[in-house]
Amino acid sequence: MEKDTKLGAFRFSRQSVERNEEFNGKLKITPNINIKNIEKFKSENSKQESLKVDFKFEVDYNGLGKVSLEGRMFLIVSAQVLKEAVDGWKNKKLDNEINLLILNVIMQKSSVKALQLEEEIGLPFHVQLPRLQVGAKN
Repeated sequence: MEKDTKLGAFRFSRQSVERNEEFNGKLKITPNINIKNIEKFKSENSKQESLKVDFKFEVDYNGLGKVSLEGRMFLIVSAQVLKEAVDGWKNKKLDNEINLLILNVIMQKSSVKALQLEEEIGLPFHVQLPRLQVGAKN
């Protein structure tokens, strides 16, 4: 995140995961992030406005199963970034830097939750985890 951007809160409102035990086709894993809404938000206890983002994160396994997460996050950003994001959303032209910032936060937080759900139901991970390898001794 930008140095003046902070994640205020992040929570999931809906989680679903399914697996088709009868699947025998070719596996194709397709993740997708959909920003559903962006608006200004100011809580009663705060002087500062934040950016409220509603989103949906899905991983489709082409018939084998699906992971679906919906949620909301609040980003504390500068007044300029807040205005640009809200105006950009209204005009359907979100600035690339702001869009990337939002998508990266959603992807990072949602991927961790998706990995947990994939493990529980026995779906392949949608991202490759790092592996240790035996290397040459120096």
